[in-house]
Amino acid sequence: MQEIMASFFVECEELHEALIDALQSMADGEHDDETINVAFRAVHSIKGGAGAFGLDDLVGFSHQFETVMDACRSSELAITEELVQLFLRCGDMLSDLIRCSRDGEDCDTTSSQALITELSAFAAAETEDADPADIDFQPMTLSLDDLDAPGGGLPDLPDLDDLPTL
Repeated sequence: MQEIMASFFVECEELHEALIDALQSMADGEHDDETINVAFRAVHSIKGGAGAFGLDDLVGFSHQFETVMDACRSSELAITEELVQLFLRCGDMLSDLIRCSRDGEDCDTTSSQALITELSAFAAAETEDADPADIDFQPMTLSLDDLDAPGGGLPDLPDLDDLPTL
């Protein structure tokens, strides 16, 4: 198991390097789909591996980071200079969390929680900015009258007495 975990942390370093390269490209103005996808996939992969090893601090932080990056990927959230700067700070924190997890040290949850709060604020702001007219809501009516009438109410359900016993 130790060999697998050591391999995971080597992979984390490679993924983190790809993340930082992609984030630096974003800081330089490259907001193309491939650059955003590289960054997203790196965080997503780190989160998935961390989950397999029960590295909860790393998983929790990566999850929020990934969620906001996914909103950028799907064009739900605009990539701004402020957001890219936040992503760069998150990349640094991700490095610290990887190192702490690898070395068995306690992580600075105050700093990571502050960044999670900032990420959450971006996600919440985007949700608040959504135009309610863009939501395709179609109300449905349900009549509880005549549930037993032919063609009305609930579909015929199987008789539970016909089920095999265990």
